[in-house]
Amino acid sequence: MELLLDTRDRDASVRSRSRSVGGQLDMSFDVRAADLGTIRDVLQAHLCWWRIDDATTDRMLIVVNELLTNVLQHTPADADGCRMASLLLQEVPDGVTAVVRDPDPHLPVYATPDSLAEAGRGLMILQALADDTSVSVTAAGKDVWVFMGKRDATEPF
Repeated sequence: MELLLDTRDRDASVRSRSRSVGGQLDMSFDVRAADLGTIRDVLQAHLCWWRIDDATTDRMLIVVNELLTNVLQHTPADADGCRMASLLLQEVPDGVTAVVRDPDPHLPVYATPDSLAEAGRGLMILQALADDTSVSVTAAGKDVWVFMGKRDATEPF
């Protein structure tokens, strides 16, 4: 828990807020590549508190990291040069859902990258790891939603 509470070494200029209540984590923040590890740590801690199995946790961490990386790469910066996003993580009876919201209304585009390409696999990763996914345009941009069903310890990805 020290990692979640100790902010002495954090950049005080980062805009962020979070709230965690009863199986729901709601966060809004500047998306910065340097902070993706911290965001994964926060998500992992919550999934652990909710007693979500390791396989589901691992899949969710990869997918949310990919979604936030897409925000970094594909959404325009605001007037301050930042890319704001929000993340809603919620435990549901059969698994976990996550919604990443960003201000860009453009829908993700599915691509088939060259086998040596270093980019273009985001939607392929989502389709491979999430049990369900959806994208919707909103008045404020778009929401990308994923659902991960809880896995039995013996069940493969």
